[in-house]
Amino acid sequence: MASPAPCCSQALRDATARWPNRNRASDGIMGDAAHQKTKSDHNDGNAFDLTHDPGHGVDCSTLSRQVINDTRVTYVIWNRQIYNRSRAAEGWRVYSGSNPHNHHMHVSIRAASRNDLSPWPWSGGASLPVPPSPPGAKAPAYPGTLLRQGSRGPTVRLVQQRLRDLGSPIIADGIFGPKTYQAVIAFQRQKHLVTDGIVGPRTWAALWPR
Repeated sequence: MASPAPCCSQALRDATARWPNRNRASDGIMGDAAHQKTKSDHNDGNAFDLTHDPGHGVDCSTLSRQVINDTRVTYVIWNRQIYNRSRAAEGWRVYSGSNPHNHHMHVSIRAASRNDLSPWPWSGGASLPVPPSPPGAKAPAYPGTLLRQGSRGPTVRLVQQRLRDLGSPIIADGIFGPKTYQAVIAFQRQKHLVTDGIVGPRTWAALWPR
């Protein structure tokens, strides 16, 4: 009889350890009655669903771009898109299944990785890989103005989202507050830039290397 892969159970435990107040309503490993009627990795316990809850830190838009780099993963479905590691050259593709997967992220793993308990990307013990840009995407041009504490607007939100893509837990609200300042400082330190907490041309270029 099929059972949950320890690897998948670990993925959900890692998420709860990092975000203890997260919503788990759409979490799951084993397939329900609906899954049992279809070909699904859930039926073998080789897939997990992680509930999207950005209000408590679980932003699947970011996590989906990170987890595709994990070698245990075969494919990921999130928000009407699918990424299959065996078709990596095609990047994210349109997913036309009946479930749009906009309330949770689906992650399927290799059967050979069932017992691999290595930390998942969202674990505090793992480094968060830089997610690949969508096919054909271009780095945004530097806006020509310094972004610092007190700055507001869509450009600030763009920077915040990029920092989130790189693993920062900040919220992309378009307001350059203390948490965004600290996130910029941490990024600058990582890239050996001047740690002034200001997004100028050099920090911008490091955020979006060409």
